Amino acid sequence: MPGIISYGAYVPIWRIERSVITQNSGAGSMGGERSLAARDEDSLTMAVEAGADCLKGFDPKEIDGVYFATASPPFRQKQGAAIIASALDLRRDVWTMDFSASTRAGTSAVKAALDAVLAGSARKILVVAGEHRIGRPASEFEQMFGDAAAALLIGRDGTIAEIEGFATVANPIPGPWQRDEDEYLRTFEPKLDRLSGVLGDMPAAVNRLLKEKGLTTAEVTKFALAGPDPRAYRDLAGLLKIDPKTQMVDPLFSSVGVTGTPHSLLLLVAALEKAKPGDRIVCVSQGEGSDAFLVSAGAGIESVNGAHRGTKYIASKKMCPSYGRFADWQGTRDTGWPPKDGTASVVTFWREEKWALPFYGMKCNVCGTSQYPIARCCINCGARDDHVEIKIAPRGTVFTFAHDYLYAHGLIPADGINPGTRVMADMEDGTRIWLEMVDCEPAEVEIGMDVELTFRVLHEKAGYRFYSWRARPARG
Repeated sequence: MPGIISYGAYVPIWRIERSVITQNSGAGSMGGERSLAARDEDSLTMAVEAGADCLKGFDPKEIDGVYFATASPPFRQKQGAAIIASALDLRRDVWTMDFSASTRAGTSAVKAALDAVLAGSARKILVVAGEHRIGRPASEFEQMFGDAAAALLIGRDGTIAEIEGFATVANPIPGPWQRDEDEYLRTFEPKLDRLSGVLGDMPAAVNRLLKEKGLTTAEVTKFALAGPDPRAYRDLAGLLKIDPKTQMVDPLFSSVGVTGTPHSLLLLVAALEKAKPGDRIVCVSQGEGSDAFLVSAGAGIESVNGAHRGTKYIASKKMCPSYGRFADWQGTRDTGWPPKDGTASVVTFWREEKWALPFYGMKCNVCGTSQYPIARCCINCGARDDHVEIKIAPRGTVFTFAHDYLYAHGLIPADGINPGTRVMADMEDGTRIWLEMVDCEPAEVEIGMDVELTFRVLHEKAGYRFYSWRARPARG
């Protein structure tokens, strides 16, 4: 039976305490902390990170499709899945689809992937869900939202967990919503959304699923419930008559926040990391209705423990020091920097796609020097048109570095405060490469430190969002 072959997740390294957020508004803190995407991260970059975690140990050329789910797409009209497929070095003939406009999009993508595998039109489909939602300043969403991504590899062969059934409920409830002209998410009546939406739709989907499978809630090991707030989890446990301490996956509200589209899949990943053969897990999403699907852990579930970073990313963190930096990264405070009116060639970026997205370099056939980017002549011996293309290794060490106060990351004019840190890194494949360094303070960079590649937004010039790879300190 088709099911889950692999899983992965990504949580940005940055956190901010909710008490720091509320210092700006004077509102009461919800307690704990939330995850925060850096200035150069968005739903797509985080989805690439989760996808790479999921595909660790797999040949990317074996993947037949990529389904990208998000309620916060970086482009109004441009497919994100195609960019993700290139960044992960998949084949050109993979099926790419975007699922959007609802926090239920992640489970919808899983259902579509499962159906494609069942129909025989694909063998392995990578489902990636990422979210980077901006809450209105001083609103409850500013505290509640968290940034993260999750990924599942769906297929028939080599599964570690089978997907045994799906159930859904559709409900065109008024909120929350966001129109093209709306800068922030809007709500109509939270009480209506809560009672008729969350507490009505999610139990209905779960009960329908369990009835179809002839199970009771007591026979389910874990419930991965994507509730919109902490109170919802307590109420859902009561309605479903389950033990919140033993049967409910930690909702991660105090450490990550409510991550929207990927949240149910992120909680499912957390459950799979601790699952034992025979465990049953029900994954439930919510948004204009609810999806629920039943997962049964197979004999190989424990063999992949530790193979992926998954939710271990949560423990790898740095604290955002101030609300001002938080607001700058969220874009809710207009300082006029970084500028977005620079010039760049979209045509050149497209022509150099293999350098920028799947990140290929070259190795000279004459002298054996590995180098980046791809060029006609070897930088060491000068041999012309005599090389092979190589995939740049994902990890390396800093050979040397510099802090540039004239040009920041993305080669944009600096503000005189935030330098653009750049390193020459010796990658594990022998390539020495120039990279921009992120996720650290200037004083933290040192020669010999371990670094790894991370997919980021390079800049937004010429009205376009350019993506490629940067370096960050290696995360545990």
